[in-house]
Amino acid sequence: MRTAGKSCAIYRCEEVKRLLKKAAVVLAWICMCAGVGYGAKQTKNITVYTPDGAPAMAFVKMMQEAKDGVEYRVVNPTLIATKVTNDDEKKNADICVLPVTAASKLFGSGERYQALGVLTNGNLYLLSKDENLISTFTANGYKDLSYLLGKTVGVMKINDMPGLTFKWILNDYGLPWQEIGNDGKIQTDKVNLKAITDATAIDAADTGVACYVVAEPAATVQVNKKGFTSVCSLETLYYKGEVPTNVYAGYPQALLLAKRSLLQEKSDWVKSFMEDLRQSTTHLNSGAMDGTTIVETVKSNLEDKAYATTLNAGVLTSDVIARCGVRFTESRDCKQAVIEYLQKISTVDEKVKKVNDLFFHLS
Repeated sequence: MRTAGKSCAIYRCEEVKRLLKKAAVVLAWICMCAGVGYGAKQTKNITVYTPDGAPAMAFVKMMQEAKDGVEYRVVNPTLIATKVTNDDEKKNADICVLPVTAASKLFGSGERYQALGVLTNGNLYLLSKDENLISTFTANGYKDLSYLLGKTVGVMKINDMPGLTFKWILNDYGLPWQEIGNDGKIQTDKVNLKAITDATAIDAADTGVACYVVAEPAATVQVNKKGFTSVCSLETLYYKGEVPTNVYAGYPQALLLAKRSLLQEKSDWVKSFMEDLRQSTTHLNSGAMDGTTIVETVKSNLEDKAYATTLNAGVLTSDVIARCGVRFTESRDCKQAVIEYLQKISTVDEKVKKVNDLFFHLS
């Protein structure tokens, strides 16, 4: 009986070992599947970097869904270029949102990064407390900006996309301009441009500044808190008051770029990612999310938890979200618009590259 019992015990022990091995195989399979995002195996997290503000809002739905294998990192807009220019390529973003001008300067050749499409479109606005300016601009249908001669205009990121766009607009209206130097000297025969960091730098008590060029949704914060009037969008001035309905988005503002290596290795993954992004921006513009949800989601994905997002839940109404111009348009549909915009802006800053065909990822 002892021998039979011992044999039975040995059998049960072997059976347990066999079942454990089988369970280990199943567990390994589950773990492997857990590393799959958008239907493709991931050996590491794919990093998606976006500047705070309107671009970050585009990813809110995707952030909420939190698919495995993807890590979203929201950063101070002043730092976004550092996320693609590290000497160690492994530390650079796999996917990144950059101002169109910065993207052309850094990656116009298309050798390292390619543009997947445009993410934000024309969300710059002219704010003012100057009643004469407001009434004059409105009366002439935004076809004459000569009222700005001798006046001072505060411009965010004066040597980047916002400032270059406004400078081109002034050139297009035939108005001379100057950037105010350290001496603070104002010229009466020119539009005087004063550099400001962003909308938070607006001084409501400074009567020496006729108007400001800033981006949404921060622009609405200034309207609500400091009594400014949103005179018009730069898109309106870009087309001299007559924005055509049959063109792409006025002008492209921020581009979504991806490493060429990612595009070559995981083209199907990228295609699925872009479709999800299109759905995410559509969801944002549908009014399905309130301001608190948007802000809290962005805050939870800040790379630097000590950084305070500029997004304000109280102003993110459906109207303000619409003014942010958040729409994803693939390169195949916006390539020509990007080329034409860069050609114009390069007349203001020759460092802005006229990108070649390789710059665009045409899926």
